[in-house]
Amino acid sequence: MPLETVHEGSVIHPLAAKSVFWELKTTVSDPAFEKEAWISAALILFGECGFSIADKATIFFCSRDLAPGVAKMPTAPLSEDAVFLSSIFINPECALRGLDTVLVDAAIMNLSSRNFPAVEAFGYRDHNEARALLGSKPAFIGLPPVESLESAGFSVIRDHPITPRLRLELPPKFDLLTAAAAEDLLAQALA
Repeated sequence: MPLETVHEGSVIHPLAAKSVFWELKTTVSDPAFEKEAWISAALILFGECGFSIADKATIFFCSRDLAPGVAKMPTAPLSEDAVFLSSIFINPECALRGLDTVLVDAAIMNLSSRNFPAVEAFGYRDHNEARALLGSKPAFIGLPPVESLESAGFSVIRDHPITPRLRLELPPKFDLLTAAAAEDLLAQALA
């Protein structure tokens, strides 16, 4: 299963296909329809907005204006110069296999090649506290653990005991996975 750019009609992680926490300020009756509409709009207004490894793992990123749900976070708003790494969805059986590294590196390479100065994301420190604060399990909205973001080079720029905001200056000052290394990691993770 290769890493593919998200487009209209893409096969994506099942939770990613119906989570609109970041994309909308309010709840809706048909989140899957709204997510597909958001993907279409993001592709037109922002360009590439995510990557997917079939239905196993999906990452989304976008401009600040395409993520009004950010206002729900206690460490909002995003910095004016940053794009938003909004969500990472990974099947539980694949979570410890490095798929998050492949997805985050793909997003960082994409955003760096498009000359964005920085990318920001929210993370959580404690699963139960994050669930109580946000009204949803972190996995249901694609909120990654702080440790995952820090291991990808992000640093906390606005701290919070539960959901800090993190930032990575682009291009990063460290090496990213090469295409061959990403393919090897994918093959191992999905074996």
